[in-house]
Amino acid sequence: MTALSPISIDPRTFFRKQHALPALPQVIGQIQSIIRDPNVDVVAVSELISADPGLVAQLLKIVNSAYFGLSREITEVRLAIAYLGLNEVYHLVLSLAVLNTLDIKQTEELIKFWFHSFYAALCTKYLAKRYEPLLSYEELWSAAMLHDIGKLVYLKFFPEHYMALISFKEQEGCFFSDAEKHFSLPPSASLGIMLCDHWQLPAKVRCACEFHTLQDLVQLRKDSPSAAFKRMICTGNLLAVLSTDTLNDATKHKVAKVTRAALGCTEPEFLSMMGDIYDLKVEVEKFSEKLA
Repeated sequence: MTALSPISIDPRTFFRKQHALPALPQVIGQIQSIIRDPNVDVVAVSELISADPGLVAQLLKIVNSAYFGLSREITEVRLAIAYLGLNEVYHLVLSLAVLNTLDIKQTEELIKFWFHSFYAALCTKYLAKRYEPLLSYEELWSAAMLHDIGKLVYLKFFPEHYMALISFKEQEGCFFSDAEKHFSLPPSASLGIMLCDHWQLPAKVRCACEFHTLQDLVQLRKDSPSAAFKRMICTGNLLAVLSTDTLNDATKHKVAKVTRAALGCTEPEFLSMMGDIYDLKVEVEKFSEKLA
């Protein structure tokens, strides 16, 4: 494999000078301002979102997906707000705004990103229902959907490096983070954290960018801040990877061992749970078809 040129990153200037990104759409700040108002105007939020037909189409696809499992089809933004609540819809719009603003041109890779992110979100919600039912599903959605945005930064600004990392990961049956270490490249998690700071994304999204790998789960202390949230993000991501990615046997066994220990479940319970996790892939495939 051809040697990759080194990447040097200055977090203070990366998104401002070397690789400038536009600001997030004004609708995000406007919704935030409305939500903070004690006399929140739901109609105003609905009108703001509805002014962007493309955003509305994306939003309604997600609202009508298996993640929410609503009993009826939602065809309007105002109905989405009525059924899910303003904060939930805000987190959905925020996630879509982040992905849209990155403006990734490589459609095939973007669809793969959506597939994994949506699968991780479904797995995370499934696990949270079983192990941490008091966690906020709205925060879990945006965090699970955006935990890997650092990879999109790689894809946008360093596409040759990204494809080389993907190729090495698949050949070796390892994690993307292992490939980064192999080539001595900056961790995509760090790029995700930088993007969160640049766009002032919610703390839970930043947390997910920072804590979602196998090593993070191994080192997670039960008494650390947001330990339950981090555990769900890590395990949701890892079980999605375990059931879709090409991993070598040693990595598969380690993922199973570490996630079992983190969740405190027996081997039969874990195998039963993995059956449910595999079933969720069908819903992810349906969702991906709508995005194509």
